[in-house]
Amino acid sequence: MPANRTHQYARETAASTLLSGVHDRERREERDIDKVDLQRARRYGMKEDGKKGREKYTYGGVVFIYDPRRNVAITSWKIGEASKRSGTNVTTPIMLEKHKFESKEQKKEMKYQHKRLTLLLNEEEGKSQWTSHSVLIIDMSGSMRADDVNGARCRSDGVWMSLARDYVKDLLTKGLRGPNDLISIVAMKEEAEVIIKCEPTSWTLYNKLIELREWRKLKPSGHGFYLPAIAKAEELLTYNTSASCALSLLFFSDGKPSDPKPDHPVIVSNMGKLASKFGRRLSVSCIGMAEKSTDFSTLEDMVEEAKQYGSIASFGKPSLDADSLSHIISGLASSLTTSRTEMTELRTGELRQVRMDIVREKLHTLDSEGTWKNYAVDDESRYVWNFWAWTFNGRRTGDFVEIVSRRCMRCYSEDGLQSCPVCNAAFVCRGCFREGDAFANHRASNNGVECECGSLLRRVTTGSLQYKDEEQLPSFCIAVKDQAFGEGAERIVRKVRFLDPANGDYIGPVMVAKESRFAGEYHSQMAYHKNFMRTQDIAASFGRRFNDALDEAEKYFNAASQAFIRGLPRILFIEPMVVELIENGVEKNILIERYLVGDYKKFNSNMGFVEDEVKKLVKQMNNLGVGVTIEPQQGIDLGIIEEGSEEEEETDDEDEDEGGEELFDSKEVEPGEGDYGDLQDAYFPQAFSHFSYERSRGNFMVVDLQGVFSVKDDGSKLYELTDPVIHQHDRLRRRSRRHDHNRGSKVGKKWNFGRTDRGINGMKAFFETHKCTDACRLLGLSEVDAEDV
Repeated sequence: MPANRTHQYARETAASTLLSGVHDRERREERDIDKVDLQRARRYGMKEDGKKGREKYTYGGVVFIYDPRRNVAITSWKIGEASKRSGTNVTTPIMLEKHKFESKEQKKEMKYQHKRLTLLLNEEEGKSQWTSHSVLIIDMSGSMRADDVNGARCRSDGVWMSLARDYVKDLLTKGLRGPNDLISIVAMKEEAEVIIKCEPTSWTLYNKLIELREWRKLKPSGHGFYLPAIAKAEELLTYNTSASCALSLLFFSDGKPSDPKPDHPVIVSNMGKLASKFGRRLSVSCIGMAEKSTDFSTLEDMVEEAKQYGSIASFGKPSLDADSLSHIISGLASSLTTSRTEMTELRTGELRQVRMDIVREKLHTLDSEGTWKNYAVDDESRYVWNFWAWTFNGRRTGDFVEIVSRRCMRCYSEDGLQSCPVCNAAFVCRGCFREGDAFANHRASNNGVECECGSLLRRVTTGSLQYKDEEQLPSFCIAVKDQAFGEGAERIVRKVRFLDPANGDYIGPVMVAKESRFAGEYHSQMAYHKNFMRTQDIAASFGRRFNDALDEAEKYFNAASQAFIRGLPRILFIEPMVVELIENGVEKNILIERYLVGDYKKFNSNMGFVEDEVKKLVKQMNNLGVGVTIEPQQGIDLGIIEEGSEEEEETDDEDEDEGGEELFDSKEVEPGEGDYGDLQDAYFPQAFSHFSYERSRGNFMVVDLQGVFSVKDDGSKLYELTDPVIHQHDRLRRRSRRHDHNRGSKVGKKWNFGRTDRGINGMKAFFETHKCTDACRLLGLSEVDAEDV
């Protein structure tokens, strides 16, 4: 360990005079033990209570019996637990001091307050105040006595030290944890023992962890059985039924489980069951620390099983070094902080309730497994009420539009429909049509009130009512799978199928339903869907202009090169719809879109991540510069297009804002200079994000691009994307607030892209990792320095 850090955490004990009795001197001479070894043992050793008021220390392979009343060494002997390559024979251990209170009275008061707060937070009313709950399972089997960890006195000491320092002390000091963050600790032996249950994170708890370092409190012994420990963890994680606190599970072991071998699949399965209850709300970290040859396959399988059900899970195998272990535990603390942030309402700081009605299925579960819920015409308790799409005209306006219902307006049948010849937006089936003038009441006005036919015709004309063909909307009957197969920071995802109303067979494309993973009433759910559809529709508008720009770039090149450009990837954001459902008289709604078949990937994120493949290709481009060469036509100037200043852009924006600000810059595409020798498919998602920034005059950026890249039968290439993020530049927010103040309008609320909008910070993060390629140059995009955003 670094000398300064060791000194900083050194425990203050008397390393001075140590008296030695005759018996002790004889035993030390006989066993080749120096007196300085006893002084080190008293200073750093693992402390236990001995007989007759004596103390027992174990350190560096030496056991030392000491009488503190007389300051006399009684006896000592060597044990074979100290490693010659690591541990206390190689490195001085890190000795943490307890937190020092200002006075004994303050210490006593804080201890009382900690105990009192623990009781209050464990009452039903208090559980709603929890921000997070960490359950730490610590292997305390006999092998944890091994003295082979650099910076620690033994393996158990290294764990308690790292937890005290990195999971409690550092986070308390930085203000990242507080009394609303609770911790439970399970000691894993033959049985699982809860040694700390749901206690608030405080300096009193920190001092308890320091005490656990000593063997006088808890000494490793016996075997370590996984199954009882996981069962105890489940009890603790489900102890608080409030769904507003983030959950974390740390499982530390130094070897494979002592459970009988046939129980190992059960161990993995039980971890999966635990993860299925909480999904992404639960962060799981399994740590295996021992010799390199140790078999940790069970821990690794536990992590993979947790991932299969949506939990954020990781496996760490630190070297036999305290700092290596600390790094992993700090990572677990960061994961919990991320989960807390996801569950916090950014505007109010209040905790959001995660839905507890979610049933999760394992990844790659077949559609035939699990249960489905049908919403059909002949079921009065469950049926589809309506479908909604979204319309956007390139300015600030946009809203839900109802989709024309192709069902009989009398019996809701979808068979043999005939439409109203006037509005073409109302239908009757063949049977109802035979009963007489089926559209008479539909076209009749009542006391001067506009007839239904006229109302529908007006809505179709104004665009607030839209048609969808049978390929887009095959039926008004659907089936929704009860089990969710995916979960993100904001949404859960289920499978959806359209049903043939005649026989109940699946028809049309496979769909997915996206719902908020947080609890909310009907109107808040619709607001959530509105934000999603607005964001996706605006991104789709940028996508169409991106594709148009590629088409426009063709004119600058010869015929052979034009054919190559036509084969470059295009961008398509799939179109979502909202389905209003009636279930047992209660309205609910889900957002559905086409299921993307293929290798689903995230190509960049909302904070600068770029897919590894792109980084690799950019590196290859810099080193090799190979690819298909595209020759421009002679006589065409391919100079770089200059951008206007930010001040000029802001002035123009303000003028346009008075009449409804345009999103898009309509300038023509002029490809930049270059031989275009490297136009790789993987470059285009990043080029699209760059394009959205430049074509919106630096006001917006579409990122978090995820979906499927495919090559169609005709050779065309397509990025089919969904669930994007749009960053809005901070100057628009400032301008919106200024308009709010001066005009009393709500202009600032028109551009609302949700909690994933990172504004200028997200834009800077993109340009910090983005390197322009030939894809950017083909579109005439200018290189942007992150500092200039």
